[in-house]
Amino acid sequence: MSPEQIRLLYEYNRWATRRALDACTSLTEEQFTRDLHSSFRSVRDTLLHIIAGECFWLERFRGRSPSALPPFEPLPHPAAVSEHWATVERELLEFATTRSAEDLARVLDYRTTEGNPNAQPLWQMMQHLANHSTYHRGQVTLMLRQLGCTAVATDLILYYREHNGKTQEAVMDPETLRLLYDYNAWANQRALQACAGLTGEQFTRDLGSSFRSVRDTLAHVLGAEWIWYERFQGRSPTALPTAMEFPDLASLRARWAELERDLISFVAGRTVPHLARIFEVRSLKGALYANPLWQMLQHVVNHGTYHRGQVAAMLRQLGTKPGYTDLIYFYRERAGQALD
Repeated sequence: MSPEQIRLLYEYNRWATRRALDACTSLTEEQFTRDLHSSFRSVRDTLLHIIAGECFWLERFRGRSPSALPPFEPLPHPAAVSEHWATVERELLEFATTRSAEDLARVLDYRTTEGNPNAQPLWQMMQHLANHSTYHRGQVTLMLRQLGCTAVATDLILYYREHNGKTQEAVMDPETLRLLYDYNAWANQRALQACAGLTGEQFTRDLGSSFRSVRDTLAHVLGAEWIWYERFQGRSPTALPTAMEFPDLASLRARWAELERDLISFVAGRTVPHLARIFEVRSLKGALYANPLWQMLQHVVNHGTYHRGQVAAMLRQLGTKPGYTDLIYFYRERAGQALD
């Protein structure tokens, strides 16, 4: 990834986390800290985990190897968490916006929390951190809905539409996008595998999420990938596939396998001129939008990450352990490195 791409990614990360924090301001202290049995028990704890992850990885970016996430005072109010995050985010964005191409390409050696030696290019580590925050923002949205509160959209494509004049020239390189789509397929398969032990009732149980059940959330991720693929082919579907089309996990997996092959094949054939081309697409309601193709492709993966975070939280609530789908695990697995 180029310095401009990293800068955009971290400006998006700040924008999205700010929106998530703002959505929490209406929560009472009891709601903010209520144990909802998620990956990190409460809204407060999930937000603090995002911040801790940013602190932890910033240390690695600077050449150090912390052995654990930093502990945080259990701040009781959204405003206190927001104030603490502002300091962390300022340091992280300053680091991101001052990296050169040489900095990003440099391979950094570090030790995992288990003490295992690992090494990745800085750009992969930075890309992972932004992806990690997206994943857990999805969980914050899940919990807000379970608390009966209104969440806000933090979609990457929405950010690009709001900041269109700032983002047109930073075309993502084809190899980075190909890696992202390999990762997306890998992460989807791991999410599906984690659901294999669910009963039919658990798979479709209404948990009060953005898309009510595990099945419905997975169907939404699949449906979004399908509708964007259709758009890339010049078509304008007017509706997503419905969750009822997938009565069980096997039917979802079969449909998804074919779609993933189509998406990976499409991305593999793109060149820089293709990716820079402005695409016009119609929303499900008929509104016309125009963005460079690379922005749309990047959005699809970010969207999947967000909702896979929700699937993981719902699996925890159902008493099942989700599999790891962190981007850094994908890169480590490809490099034959210790995962932790």
